Amino acid sequence: MPRWNKERNQMTILSILMSNNPFSYILGFGLFGMILGVDLWFKSVTESFQKTDKPKQPKTAQEYVERGYELMNEIPPLQQNKNVQHQANCKNAQKSFQKAISLDSKIALGYQGRGMSLICQKNIIDGKKSLHHAKSLYLQQGKKQEAKNIDLILKYTNN
Repeated sequence: MPRWNKERNQMTILSILMSNNPFSYILGFGLFGMILGVDLWFKSVTESFQKTDKPKQPKTAQEYVERGYELMNEIPPLQQNKNVQHQANCKNAQKSFQKAISLDSKIALGYQGRGMSLICQKNIIDGKKSLHHAKSLYLQQGKKQEAKNIDLILKYTNN
């Protein structure tokens, strides 16, 4: 039986069911939708209880840097003073960057992140020192574009 014949037969059967008793047809699909909706709701509720896992603890310097940027880029929930929450995120990120630097003193991205997190906390002088150190590490590693990016950050950072 060709594909179109099968679909045509299904449509015919569906049309007959609808024309014989449209009220039961609508009620049946409504009941089916409610059952499916309740099932999906229960699944979402149970998943939210199961997602209480703690984030894995970083082990390498690169993982600490990535975690620092995640912390720094977290958008605070809507509240009156978003700046305070953002500065707290930057302070937590700074700890992560510091740990990355202690694991690998040649990780330029760690110094860059630390500098940006310090600037975020209004500690501009120390932030600029850290950014300058990141720039020198980038130049030692031959990453000229990243060094230029640091120059742009330094150029537009308020004194």
